[in-house]
Amino acid sequence: MSGEPQDIARTSRGRYRPGFNTGLTKRMRIAARLEELRAEYDPDGNASAVDQNRLKLAAMHYVIAETARDPTVSVRSTRTAEYLLNKLRPPSAPRPLTTARAMLDRLERGDP
Repeated sequence: MSGEPQDIARTSRGRYRPGFNTGLTKRMRIAARLEELRAEYDPDGNASAVDQNRLKLAAMHYVIAETARDPTVSVRSTRTAEYLLNKLRPPSAPRPLTTARAMLDRLERGDP
């Protein structure tokens, strides 16, 4: 994944267009990776603000790992991204009823 749309940043000859910005390209790469991570780790969009920021940081680290020329930096960024993704909270499950008797009581009262 290069993250750089060829039709936006380059001309038909392969040269960069006027106004080309490497920062813009990097932000586009991060946004693309962030959408991939959100689709995998938060498909419902119910993540907390902390988890959303962790996803964004993990996307940044993955882009750094892809573009780094130094293998040490690449490995360090990949491990940091994996660490951040491991800290994401799983979605909360609905609370089960404590006993069958409590469920029967609710049905007798007419509560769904």
